[in-house]
Amino acid sequence: MTPYLEKKGPVVSTSSKPAAGMSKDKAKGPQKKQKGPKNYQGKEKGKDNRHTPYPQAFRIPKLEPQAVDSVSNMARTLIEFTAKEKEIINRTFPPKE
Repeated sequence: MTPYLEKKGPVVSTSSKPAAGMSKDKAKGPQKKQKGPKNYQGKEKGKDNRHTPYPQAFRIPKLEPQAVDSVSNMARTLIEFTAKEKEIINRTFPPKE
C-alpha cells in the first residue's frame, strides 16, 4: 500500500460543513450580538437626533401647487364623466314613475 493511505489517528474533516450532530451555529463558535440603532431621546451637543417617531415611508408628501391642480382637474373630469353616464343611462332606461 502507498504511505498516504495509511493514516493513524482520528480523521479530521477539512470541509466547511459542521460535524454530524453539531448545528451550524455551534460549529462557528461564539458570535457577538448585533445591536440596533440607539434611540436618542433629546438632542445632545454634537450629535444629531437619530430617533424619528415615524419611519420614512409614512411621512406625508408635500404636494406642489401643480400636483394639487392636476388632482382637482382629474376629480372635475371624473364628475363630468359620471354626469354624462347618468344622462345616457336615463335615456336608455327611463326611470319608472
